[in-house]
Amino acid sequence: MRRRLWLEDRGLSINLGGGNCRWTSAFPLGSDAEVFGTILAGYPASGMRMTWQHAEGLTGIQVGDDFNYVPPDALQRTGIIKTQYPHLEGIWSWGDKFDQVILLVRNPRHALPSYHTLLSEIHYAADWETVAKYYRDIFKNKPTVDAWIKWRDLLFDEELLLWSKFIDYWMTGGMQYWIDLDFERNLQWPFELVKENERKQDVHCIYEMNCYPVTVLSFDRLFDPKTGPVEATKMAKALEGKKGMTVIEEEAIPCVWNKTMDQDNPLLARNDFDRIGTQDSEYVFTLGQLKAMRTEVSKMRIKYSSGAWANNKNAQDIVSYFDEYIVDITNEVTKKEINFVPTPAPNEDYKTELYAWYVGIGRAGRYPREKMEAMAGMWDKVKHLYDE
Repeated sequence: MRRRLWLEDRGLSINLGGGNCRWTSAFPLGSDAEVFGTILAGYPASGMRMTWQHAEGLTGIQVGDDFNYVPPDALQRTGIIKTQYPHLEGIWSWGDKFDQVILLVRNPRHALPSYHTLLSEIHYAADWETVAKYYRDIFKNKPTVDAWIKWRDLLFDEELLLWSKFIDYWMTGGMQYWIDLDFERNLQWPFELVKENERKQDVHCIYEMNCYPVTVLSFDRLFDPKTGPVEATKMAKALEGKKGMTVIEEEAIPCVWNKTMDQDNPLLARNDFDRIGTQDSEYVFTLGQLKAMRTEVSKMRIKYSSGAWANNKNAQDIVSYFDEYIVDITNEVTKKEINFVPTPAPNEDYKTELYAWYVGIGRAGRYPREKMEAMAGMWDKVKHLYDE
């Protein structure tokens, strides 16, 4: 009985009627809760922090993390968790304990700089120990423009590809774009992208969870005052009526959205608004990069607006997001062309310098020969790739 009473008073925002509400703190649901679990999946730094704050405002349930980085109550945060899987920054840690996924997407023109900002705050950590050391420093400071340009110029192609493949993975119910031996799923040498017609379904999505999204959300729309409450309502509809879930009434959702976006709310955890330093508008792309980005988004738009996808509701929504991204990126291309500054000719010394920097921060060469040779059972499977 005590357990039941605690669940009923766990902190759900209160509908006061007439479009008014009282925003309350969320609480962990508890490790023994019987609940229809939901995964919030997004490419790294696609606005996930603010998205899960909206989820907490709607449900009163504290959102967990796939890496359980939030001591001491990490294992108590059940019901809703966020993940960046299958990107290397994520991990499938929930086994078969969750039941549905909500896919979050964001314009790559904003998602890539945001991901770099997060990486810079954890000192570009490539291991759990370093992440744990700096995790409490996130959402405090923004990197310099110089640091952004280095990361951008070295990794733009790789991360743009991973951004689009992340969406493909979830939209197709977990079709792997990596081979099993690529255990970090980052497509770095000696591994490469698996062709679309040669992909197989991730075993997690065969035996543990239906990986087709129950709905898709645009962070860009969720963040916008004109469209935010509507996007929040989509999230609420995906959660309501599920076992163990209580969602505030629809008439109060615009109020909850406004209070979640109120950065004077002392109950909110830190988010993007709290960072100080460089203005986001200074994290720009070259003209060539913008055109490549527009091409990639356009390819995704064509894919999800044709064939079997034409009558798929999630595909229709995601195509409408891509339409907005294409307009936004095209506007940036136009600005660059009007104020055209020639891009310097390719410089091998610059590329060497960038790679040396990347090696120095421990992010490059994720599969060096010596590391693979030391992995029991792995070397025999991959050594032929290193002998070529």
